[in-house]
Amino acid sequence: MTATKAGTRPARRSRLPVLMAAAIVLHNLEEWWTLPLLPETLDALYALLGLPIAQPEIATIRWALAIFAVVPAGILLIAASKNTPRAAFVCCMIASMSAANALLPHIALSLAWGGYVPGLVTAVFGTLPVGAFVLYEARRSEWLRPRGWLGAIALGIVLLPLVLTGFWALAQL
Repeated sequence: MTATKAGTRPARRSRLPVLMAAAIVLHNLEEWWTLPLLPETLDALYALLGLPIAQPEIATIRWALAIFAVVPAGILLIAASKNTPRAAFVCCMIASMSAANALLPHIALSLAWGGYVPGLVTAVFGTLPVGAFVLYEARRSEWLRPRGWLGAIALGIVLLPLVLTGFWALAQL
């Protein structure tokens, strides 16, 4: 969040991480609520990925979903209070990861399986558009230099599979 273009208000900038945090929390709430209604989704996902770990109980997955909502939301809320390039980088990285998570696995699995998967609605109407908007606004308003902006996007995309793997590992506890 370096020097901004004329007319860009810092107050608006500080609201975007809050909006991203809200989208993530709503997305994880949708998954938390709908996953027990569609337990076959987990079976199909495990079969597709060939995961070498036992499938956790729904209650365990729900705890993991809560953690994976609270941690990034907390980080984003802290970033919202800072006016630094580091905070902008973290916000863009999480926005990138959230938008990528909407595409893979949610939208891709929905298309592959021909129906709803837990988290699809908030992925399509929440994390994907909000994440894309945060990235757009960060670039338009020059919160980061171009290389920093691209680096945040790349890191978010690279970290996504690691975070998802961490999610399944966390659910094993």
